[in-house]
Amino acid sequence: MIRNLLLAITLIAVSALAQERTALQKHVDFFDRNNDGVIKVSETAEGLSALGLGPTRSWALAVAINGGLGRATGAPWYDALTVRTDAIHMGKHASDTDIYDEQGMFVQAEFDRLFDTHDSNGDGALSAEEFEDFYRDNKEDSAGSLASRGEFGLLLEIAGETRVTGWGFWGPRTTRVLTRTTLEEFYEGTLFYTIAGETVPF
Repeated sequence: MIRNLLLAITLIAVSALAQERTALQKHVDFFDRNNDGVIKVSETAEGLSALGLGPTRSWALAVAINGGLGRATGAPWYDALTVRTDAIHMGKHASDTDIYDEQGMFVQAEFDRLFDTHDSNGDGALSAEEFEDFYRDNKEDSAGSLASRGEFGLLLEIAGETRVTGWGFWGPRTTRVLTRTTLEEFYEGTLFYTIAGETVPF
């Protein structure tokens, strides 16, 4: 009975902590595989592998991702590839969507604006071609724009749907799209768990 009581208290505490975390923190918590508040390169690689990427690519991307976020989130110089989840909002870059605000909270108006502005055919999804318009219109600097291209390009690959856009001589022309629902799940933090077949912890 005491064991059950302790388990219940622990679950309540974990649930309360999850509710206090920002949308951006929940988004990156998927990669904090041991839930200790820091994300090592090995954990990012493990997370990417769980999302379907091969081992070599997972490690290469993990080094690039953690290299870009480690120092920005307060990692010391001697451990520069470690990302602190409590300070992940400090890793926001230029040319992003601003769907996460400066504290890492989800901004519904910016999410709506992304679709109002760039869903040119009104199908409730953003295609690779529509993202090209976003990159062009939203470019603030080259590094930030490159980061956005990398992020959404990877997301289109792992979570996108293939849709037929027309027919040509050799058959159907297709594109990859991210639906509004998929992007909502991405920003709220549940998408990666769903793709990996893992239980969403909040």
